[in-house]
Amino acid sequence: MAKDIHLGQHLKTYPNDITPDFFYSYPPATAEEINLLESTLNVQLPIYFRNYLSTWNGQQEHVPFIGYNSFLSIPAIIETWSMLNDLFEDEEQVDWIEEDRIKPLIWSKKWIPFTDFEASSHLILDLDPGRNGISGQIFKYHSGMSYQEVIADSFEEFSIEILKRFQGNQFLFTDGVISFEDHYFV
Repeated sequence: MAKDIHLGQHLKTYPNDITPDFFYSYPPATAEEINLLESTLNVQLPIYFRNYLSTWNGQQEHVPFIGYNSFLSIPAIIETWSMLNDLFEDEEQVDWIEEDRIKPLIWSKKWIPFTDFEASSHLILDLDPGRNGISGQIFKYHSGMSYQEVIADSFEEFSIEILKRFQGNQFLFTDGVISFEDHYFV
Protein backbone atom coordinates (compact mmCIF):
# COMPACT_ATOMS: atom_id res chain seq x y z
CA MET A 1 0.00 0.00 0.00
CA ALA A 2 1.38 3.42 -0.90
CA LYS A 3 2.16 5.68 2.04
CA ASP A 4 -0.05 8.47 0.69
CA ILE A 5 -3.17 6.29 0.78
CA HIS A 6 -4.96 6.45 4.12
CA LEU A 7 -7.56 4.31 5.85
CA GLY A 8 -10.06 7.15 5.61
CA GLN A 9 -9.77 7.22 1.82
CA HIS A 10 -10.40 3.48 1.62
CA LEU A 11 -13.29 3.60 4.07
CA LYS A 12 -14.98 5.86 1.54
CA THR A 13 -14.55 3.17 -1.14
CA TYR A 14 -14.68 -0.44 0.04
CA PRO A 15 -17.60 -0.48 2.51
CA ASN A 16 -19.67 1.51 -0.01
CA ASP A 17 -19.83 -1.68 -2.04
CA ILE A 18 -21.42 -3.32 1.01
CA THR A 19 -23.67 -0.58 2.35
CA PRO A 20 -23.88 3.11 1.45
CA ASP A 21 -24.99 3.82 5.04
CA PHE A 22 -21.38 3.41 6.17
CA PHE A 23 -20.45 6.69 4.53
CA TYR A 24 -22.42 9.15 6.54
CA SER A 25 -19.22 10.60 7.88
CA TYR A 26 -18.38 14.04 9.13
CA PRO A 27 -16.39 16.31 6.84
CA PRO A 28 -12.66 15.56 6.98
CA ALA A 29 -10.92 17.18 9.94
CA THR A 30 -9.01 20.36 9.29
CA ALA A 31 -5.45 20.90 10.49
CA GLU A 32 -6.88 23.25 13.13
CA GLU A 33 -9.25 20.55 14.44
CA ILE A 34 -6.44 17.99 14.59
CA ASN A 35 -4.22 20.52 16.39
CA LEU A 36 -7.08 21.16 18.86
CA LEU A 37 -7.31 17.41 19.51
CA GLU A 38 -3.57 17.25 20.19
CA SER A 39 -3.57 20.28 22.46
CA THR A 40 -6.68 19.18 24.38
CA LEU A 41 -5.27 15.69 24.96
CA ASN A 42 -1.72 17.03 25.40
CA VAL A 43 -0.28 14.50 22.93
CA GLN A 44 1.44 14.40 19.56
CA LEU A 45 -0.52 12.06 17.30
CA PRO A 46 1.30 9.72 14.92
CA ILE A 47 1.33 11.12 11.37
CA TYR A 48 -0.67 8.18 10.00
CA PHE A 49 -3.46 8.84 12.52
CA ARG A 50 -3.41 12.58 11.66
CA ASN A 51 -3.69 11.68 7.96
CA TYR A 52 -6.60 9.33 8.72
CA LEU A 53 -8.47 12.14 10.53
CA SER A 54 -7.85 14.48 7.61
CA THR A 55 -9.82 12.12 5.35
CA TRP A 56 -12.26 10.36 7.74
CA ASN A 57 -13.46 12.19 10.82
CA GLY A 58 -15.86 9.67 12.32
CA GLN A 59 -19.31 8.45 11.38
CA GLN A 60 -22.60 10.31 11.80
CA GLU A 61 -25.09 7.62 10.97
CA HIS A 62 -23.05 4.54 11.45
CA VAL A 63 -22.93 0.95 10.43
CA PRO A 64 -21.23 -0.84 13.33
CA PHE A 65 -17.75 -1.98 12.46
CA ILE A 66 -15.11 -4.14 14.11
CA GLY A 67 -17.02 -5.67 17.00
CA TYR A 68 -19.93 -3.22 16.87
CA ASN A 69 -17.65 -0.19 17.23
CA SER A 70 -18.20 2.97 15.23
CA PHE A 71 -15.50 5.48 14.37
CA LEU A 72 -15.50 8.64 16.50
CA SER A 73 -15.21 12.21 15.24
CA ILE A 74 -12.70 14.56 16.87
CA PRO A 75 -15.37 16.11 19.17
CA ALA A 76 -16.49 12.58 20.15
CA ILE A 77 -12.88 11.49 20.77
CA ILE A 78 -12.42 14.49 23.10
CA GLU A 79 -15.75 13.83 24.84
CA THR A 80 -15.03 10.11 25.34
CA TRP A 81 -11.44 10.74 26.46
CA SER A 82 -12.64 13.41 28.93
CA MET A 83 -15.35 11.12 30.33
CA LEU A 84 -12.87 8.27 30.86
CA ASN A 85 -10.39 10.63 32.49
CA ASP A 86 -13.08 11.96 34.83
CA LEU A 87 -14.17 8.44 35.76
CA PHE A 88 -10.74 6.89 36.25
CA GLU A 89 -8.22 9.68 36.94
CA ASP A 90 -7.73 8.65 40.58
CA GLU A 91 -7.36 4.93 39.91
CA GLU A 92 -4.05 3.35 40.81
CA GLN A 93 -2.08 0.75 38.90
CA VAL A 94 -3.65 -2.70 38.93
CA ASP A 95 -1.35 -4.77 41.18
CA TRP A 96 -2.43 -8.25 40.13
CA ILE A 97 -1.62 -7.76 36.43
CA GLU A 98 1.99 -7.96 35.26
CA GLU A 99 3.00 -5.14 32.93
CA ASP A 100 3.67 -6.25 29.37
CA ARG A 101 2.67 -4.42 26.17
CA ILE A 102 -0.09 -2.43 27.90
CA LYS A 103 0.38 -0.69 31.23
CA PRO A 104 -1.66 -2.35 34.01
CA LEU A 105 -3.90 0.67 34.47
CA ILE A 106 -7.63 1.23 34.51
CA TRP A 107 -7.02 4.29 32.32
CA SER A 108 -4.17 6.49 31.04
CA LYS A 109 -4.50 10.05 29.77
CA LYS A 110 -2.29 8.99 26.86
CA TRP A 111 -4.82 6.40 25.63
CA ILE A 112 -6.84 7.85 22.74
CA PRO A 113 -10.22 6.20 22.05
CA PHE A 114 -11.03 6.38 18.33
CA THR A 115 -13.98 3.95 18.19
CA ASP A 116 -16.87 3.34 20.57
CA PHE A 117 -19.42 0.67 21.33
CA GLU A 118 -22.08 1.86 23.78
CA ALA A 119 -19.46 3.64 25.93
CA SER A 120 -18.11 0.30 27.14
CA SER A 121 -15.71 -0.91 24.46
CA HIS A 122 -13.19 1.10 22.45
CA LEU A 123 -10.25 0.71 20.16
CA ILE A 124 -7.40 2.74 21.67
CA LEU A 125 -4.40 4.48 20.15
CA ASP A 126 -1.88 3.84 22.93
CA LEU A 127 0.65 6.66 23.42
CA ASP A 128 1.60 5.33 26.88
CA PRO A 129 2.61 1.70 26.24
CA GLY A 130 3.85 -0.87 28.74
CA ARG A 131 7.50 -1.86 28.89
CA ASN A 132 7.16 -4.35 26.00
CA GLY A 133 4.78 -2.19 23.99
CA ILE A 134 5.22 0.31 21.17
CA SER A 135 3.99 3.90 21.29
CA GLY A 136 1.12 4.14 18.81
CA GLN A 137 -0.01 0.52 19.18
CA ILE A 138 -3.73 -0.22 18.97
CA PHE A 139 -5.55 -2.23 21.61
CA LYS A 140 -9.08 -3.24 22.56
CA TYR A 141 -10.32 -1.61 25.75
CA HIS A 142 -13.30 -2.74 27.78
CA SER A 143 -14.32 -0.47 30.66
CA GLY A 144 -14.02 -2.15 34.02
CA MET A 145 -12.12 -5.15 32.69
CA SER A 146 -8.51 -5.85 33.46
CA TYR A 147 -7.87 -7.70 30.18
CA GLN A 148 -6.92 -5.74 27.09
CA GLU A 149 -5.35 -7.04 23.90
CA VAL A 150 -2.97 -5.34 21.44
CA ILE A 151 -4.29 -5.88 17.93
CA ALA A 152 -1.71 -3.87 15.94
CA ASP A 153 1.69 -2.29 16.53
CA SER A 154 0.60 0.96 14.87
CA PHE A 155 -2.38 2.70 13.32
CA GLU A 156 -0.74 2.13 9.95
CA GLU A 157 -0.55 -1.65 10.57
CA PHE A 158 -4.17 -1.62 11.80
CA SER A 159 -5.24 0.22 8.63
CA ILE A 160 -3.32 -2.06 6.28
CA GLU A 161 -4.90 -5.12 7.91
CA ILE A 162 -8.41 -3.71 7.48
CA LEU A 163 -7.73 -2.83 3.85
CA LYS A 164 -6.30 -6.29 3.10
CA ARG A 165 -9.46 -7.84 4.46
CA PHE A 166 -11.71 -5.61 2.36
CA GLN A 167 -9.63 -6.18 -0.76
CA GLY A 168 -9.57 -9.95 -0.15
CA ASN A 169 -13.31 -10.03 0.56
CA GLN A 170 -12.53 -11.43 4.04
CA PHE A 171 -15.38 -9.80 5.92
CA LEU A 172 -19.00 -10.38 6.79
CA PHE A 173 -21.94 -8.00 6.63
CA THR A 174 -24.60 -9.49 8.87
CA ASP A 175 -27.53 -7.77 10.57
CA GLY A 176 -26.15 -4.36 9.56
CA VAL A 177 -22.67 -4.98 11.06
CA ILE A 178 -19.36 -5.19 9.19
CA SER A 179 -17.07 -7.74 10.82
CA PHE A 180 -14.13 -9.92 9.91
CA GLU A 181 -14.44 -13.67 9.53
CA ASP A 182 -11.71 -14.59 12.01
CA HIS A 183 -12.80 -12.02 14.62
CA TYR A 184 -9.25 -10.64 14.84
CA PHE A 185 -10.52 -7.17 15.77
CA VAL A 186 -13.51 -8.25 17.83
